Formats: sequence, structure tokens, C-alpha cells
Amino acid sequence: MDLYPAELSGKYRLPESIVLSTVERAITSTLARAYRMPVTCQIHEGKVHIVTLSGLHDPMVIDLERISKKLRRDINYNVELELQKRQVINEFHSMRELQGQVINGTISRITNSHVLFVMMEINDIVNPVILLGECPLLNQPAHERSLYRIGDTRKFLVTSVRPIAGRAFARVRIVLNRTSRELPAQLLYQLTGITGIKCRRRIAGGFSEIITPKRIPKTAINVVGKELHEHIQVFIKK
Repeated sequence: MDLYPAELSGKYRLPESIVLSTVERAITSTLARAYRMPVTCQIHEGKVHIVTLSGLHDPMVIDLERISKKLRRDINYNVELELQKRQVINEFHSMRELQGQVINGTISRITNSHVLFVMMEINDIVNPVILLGECPLLNQPAHERSLYRIGDTRKFLVTSVRPIAGRAFARVRIVLNRTSRELPAQLLYQLTGITGIKCRRRIAGGFSEIITPKRIPKTAINVVGKELHEHIQVFIKK
């Protein structure tokens, strides 16, 4: 049985050493469960070398050609899943700084339960990165829920970034919000660069009470009011 670490490294955007160690662990755990005995696995020059370590017998090299098709499928499945998990951990470490930021996103799908799936383009140092976030119904202002359409572009607050995994998948879940009290304050900061802007009270779709250490340009207030479809009340903190 041959593996191709270079191909896997390209697919999962992981260093080759990480791919190899992850593949070795996945094969080891799969075969140990199947054979009910300790197993070691080493990959060298794309070849897999596996040895059983039963305490009752001397170490025995497993003939890879004799591994059943079903067990091979299990190995391939677990290898892919473990590599997905490792990539998700890497992505989480690079994405978690998005939490608390305002992101421009385009609605790409609306589910039957009214969850919005949103495509977001993040400017990376080298290439733009396209991410997928989700905005649950409870995070959507009531006055907007019937208005959303695929292709609409809105501003969203990133409220959560965390890795999740199931029996057959692993991904980074990015949760978005349009009702948060932080959204109008972050939008005003984004437009003006003025620090210390806070939202004292907000009724999404009605009004937001903004406290600011200095005067905010009227144009920025109007932009935020239009984006959120609500009245922005600004108070300068003395």
C-alpha cells in the first residue's frame, strides 16, 4: 500500500512532516483497533511499514497486500478525517483573531430554518482568503429576516470562531451577528478610527445609543444608520 505525502501536503496545506506524523497516527490507531493489539507505523519514501507488537509473540511485519479492502477503506477514511482535524486546528489559530471584528459578507445560502450562510473575503498577506460564516435566526434583526436574499451584501459582527468535529467532518465554525450591541460601535470605529466608541443601548431596527469621547462625523453616522436600518443617537462623553 503506497501513500503520497507530497500530494496530501498540497491538498491540506500542511507541512509534510505534519502530514506524515498525522497519517502514521491514523494508521496506527485504525489497525490497533482492528487487530486488538499494539501496532507501530512508519512511513519512509512514501512506503508504509507496519509492525504488530503483541506481548505473546515476536514483533511481526504486516503484509500490506493482505489487508482487506474494508480495512483499507477504514484507513483511508481515518487518514482523511485526521488530516482535516489537523488543518482545522491550524485554520482556527489563524482565524480566531477575527472574533469581535466587523466583516463584509455576501449571503450565499438561506436554509429552511432561516440560517444565513455568508461568504467573506479576508485580505491575506499573499492571497485573499474566502471564508464561510453562518448567521443563525436569533442573530438576525426581526425587521430584516424577510428581506434577506442570496447575493445580498451586509456587515456582520463575528461573535464566535471555534473548531468543531463530528464523526465524519471537521471544520472551523464562524458565527455571525446582526443584532449585537457591539455592531454599531464597531462600524463607527471602522469608519472613523475613533477609539472608545461604545453602544450603551440598542434595539435592533429601532435605535442605538452611542457614547463617544469625541465628535463623530455626520457622514459616518448616516452610513451606519443606513446599514442597520435604525436611528443612531450619539452622545459625547464629557
